[in-house]
Amino acid sequence: YRQSTRVPNRAIVAFKTADIDLNIGLKLSLAFLLKIRAALKGTDEVGWLETTHINKDMRIGRGNKGTLFVLTRDPDAVQP
Repeated sequence: YRQSTRVPNRAIVAFKTADIDLNIGLKLSLAFLLKIRAALKGTDEVGWLETTHINKDMRIGRGNKGTLFVLTRDPDAVQP
């Protein structure tokens, strides 16, 4: 990702990999589709995520297609 030059709390995102795990020991890689899309569009950047609230325990953000993300921190997973 990279920080937007126009909106300071916005991250411009790009996807390099995409996999579908069929849960039968088979995983399909769709990375080639992302490469084709990037070649056609001239960039691998596909959208943005904008942080609208952040504190030490939670981050709330919204994506360019209206998706709302609520991310919480697991204090037991943080290692000093």
